[in-house]
Amino acid sequence: MLDGMTCGGTLRLRMISICMAAVAFSVAAHAISEDSATIHRIEVEVVPGRLLHTNDFLKGFNTEVRTMNHSFVARLKYAFAPPEGSEQALIYKGVYQGAGLAFHSFNPQLGNPVSLYLFQGATVKTLSQRLSLNYEWDFGLTYGWKTYDRDTNPENRVIGSKLTAYIDLGFYLRWMLSRNWDLNIGASVSHYSNGNTSIPNAGLNAVGAKASVAYYINREEKHHSSGELPAFDRHWGWDLTLYGAWKRRGMDTSTGTYALPGVYGVAGFTLNPLYHVNHWLNVGASLDGSYDSSANMEVKTTTVGDQEQEPTKDDVILSPWYQRVALGLSARAEFVMPYFTINFGIGHNFVNAHTEDMKGFYEILALKIKLLRQSYLHIGYSLYDFYYPNNLMLGIGFHL
Repeated sequence: MLDGMTCGGTLRLRMISICMAAVAFSVAAHAISEDSATIHRIEVEVVPGRLLHTNDFLKGFNTEVRTMNHSFVARLKYAFAPPEGSEQALIYKGVYQGAGLAFHSFNPQLGNPVSLYLFQGATVKTLSQRLSLNYEWDFGLTYGWKTYDRDTNPENRVIGSKLTAYIDLGFYLRWMLSRNWDLNIGASVSHYSNGNTSIPNAGLNAVGAKASVAYYINREEKHHSSGELPAFDRHWGWDLTLYGAWKRRGMDTSTGTYALPGVYGVAGFTLNPLYHVNHWLNVGASLDGSYDSSANMEVKTTTVGDQEQEPTKDDVILSPWYQRVALGLSARAEFVMPYFTINFGIGHNFVNAHTEDMKGFYEILALKIKLLRQSYLHIGYSLYDFYYPNNLMLGIGFHL
């Protein structure tokens, strides 16, 4: 049953992958359209690592009775950076962004998927003219997992769809070997999840040591920007985001965990006044409204002997519409960089806060990708109480 049900989520995530690819090509096209002073680079990176044992399947509860540790990633990346001495280079030290392709190697029962992703990095601290501490985040989609299957891979509660989100954060030392070459050494942590769009969805986490060589096509010998930082006018702004998504729900019974029949729609908005503190930081609050068609549902259970049976469509009782909506207030902070903004929020509902699925605190992590001057693409994820997965937040936003 689960295999058939994950197809819908996989098809929808494939649609997202097409959008991600379009954004990646847009980023690359922007770089090509810039003047000849734009810096271009090609990088090859390897990340040998280790899986974090967050699930019994990884600890040895699998058909091979094997503890799964193996993780290896090879990445091919293209990036562009602003011209030396430009205003953007002065404000965002060492910033670069681009698109990459990653090849993953895991234990056989997880598969060897491939990722297409966007990334951005910058300098945290300049240690010398040729040495610096940098960070980089990656965000994209990973395809080709060996997923849960009731008959052939029933213990795999980690990955429930062939397509998942891919998130990585790393820090590294950049050593400028010459005008054209860099050597980078550091560490990173990765997370793979389908955003609750199919079940099971325990997710996979890995840590690794990363090393890479980067070739710059047209970089100046002295790779640093100097000059006076442009003035910044502190001000208030408003962001309005409209989003939608879908999710799956599961149920634990005495005979196992089952996915409830059907896919449930989610929609919502955030109205977010933000105080722009400086070039890199916005802070504020947000009014968050949501509609979750699966919220506060009831599931009838049927028992045969001493065992609960797998729920059917007729066992699912949806709640009244007014128990599916929520309003909440959240504190927000944004890390602002060229083309991309990372938004983080912690909030609590004040409408339907007493109901089972809407009580407690909720957390939001979102990436805003600049489209036009006053609009952005919004890709976010919501959790409850820093642990329970809630839903994706896929939409569009406007700077008011």
